[in-house]
Amino acid sequence: MSDKFIGKWVFPSDDSLLEQSARRGERYNFENIANDIIDKVHFEPEDIVMDLCCGNAALAKYVSKTCKEIHGVDHSEHLIRTANKIKEKESISNLHLYLSDAMNIDKLFREDFFDKSYCYFSFQYFNKRKRELLLAQLSRVTKRKGWIFLGDIPDKTRIWNFYESPKKFYREKISRILQFKEGECNLGWWIDPKEIVQWCDSHRLNVSIMPQDKNMPHAHYRFDVLIRNSK
Repeated sequence: MSDKFIGKWVFPSDDSLLEQSARRGERYNFENIANDIIDKVHFEPEDIVMDLCCGNAALAKYVSKTCKEIHGVDHSEHLIRTANKIKEKESISNLHLYLSDAMNIDKLFREDFFDKSYCYFSFQYFNKRKRELLLAQLSRVTKRKGWIFLGDIPDKTRIWNFYESPKKFYREKISRILQFKEGECNLGWWIDPKEIVQWCDSHRLNVSIMPQDKNMPHAHYRFDVLIRNSK
């Protein structure tokens, strides 16, 4: 399997978990981010959980302490290799890892397998068609009345909180088009929260758009989503 995200949205220049996920600086604390996810999703001791696009398990290793099983899926061979090292080093017996494209989760897991599922840092790297397919697959593999959490999504309605000027954004967008690169920018796609609400409404799923806590590193331009899987 080719590691298509290396050098694109994943930069494993060394053994640093931050560097591997292209996050640098003291403001990034994976334990704090994991605790924010735990507070919003409320994992239970008997829960079977999926971490979709789990990367190097920087978040899963903390979430694993709150649930019965956690299953991490990622396309990057390099990051899954790192995740396995963390699993072995820290003896995380309830963490199960899968090298797979996220779009194949319906083939990896049976229907209603998970009590709760989450995808953090990553939903915006799928185009609109794939986002809708992914939501449908997450709904399928997550139990009825289970929870689906999407975190750290760039908010299209607050795009100018991130970019200094429209010129910078459109220059990057045009550059990516000319180079046949996916995504509007290095962050992937900017998503209007209404898009997710409309999809959930059309599939009769209850959804809440959640602002991020001000202590989160991207709170000024990103949002989270919590979906009740009523399918």
